Amino acid sequence: MAKANQRGIWNLAVLVVSGLIAWAAGPGGLAPAQTGAKPVIRSDGLVEILAPDGAVAATLAVEIAETPEARARGLMGRVLGDFMAGMLFIFETPQPQTFWMRNTPSSLDMMFIDAGGRVLNVAAHTTPLSDQLYSSAGPALYVVEAKAGFADRYGIRPGCSMRWKRLR
Repeated sequence: MAKANQRGIWNLAVLVVSGLIAWAAGPGGLAPAQTGAKPVIRSDGLVEILAPDGAVAATLAVEIAETPEARARGLMGRVLGDFMAGMLFIFETPQPQTFWMRNTPSSLDMMFIDAGGRVLNVAAHTTPLSDQLYSSAGPALYVVEAKAGFADRYGIRPGCSMRWKRLR
């Protein structure tokens, strides 16, 4: 019964967030970044970050970067306007991951996550347009990027976990 309720709540959350994204986007898709013509993100999936007690701490609509080209491009040239959108990087195998902020105009929080969905570490308030390196504290299968301040706002830290669902 509890699993059925959790599934129902998850499905409801997917519908609510999808509806909010569709409403905010209007008929033309997600609003362009303030400085350019590109949309901030594609809404490929949803990520939930869970507190250590299993409660949902935060939900993000995410663009999924799972090809080498998409992972290399990441959020370059784009600005996340709020704490509702981000990017989920998916790698083929868990291994130490290192990111930078080259050509990324606004500060991000990077959450490095292992194959079991556990948050290994968070690189918070990264330096925009920088080649400074941010690395995982162990083998990571996923990296979630969100607007800087996301991790502080929602209490994301090692001990939290992640689950995600593809929308398209």
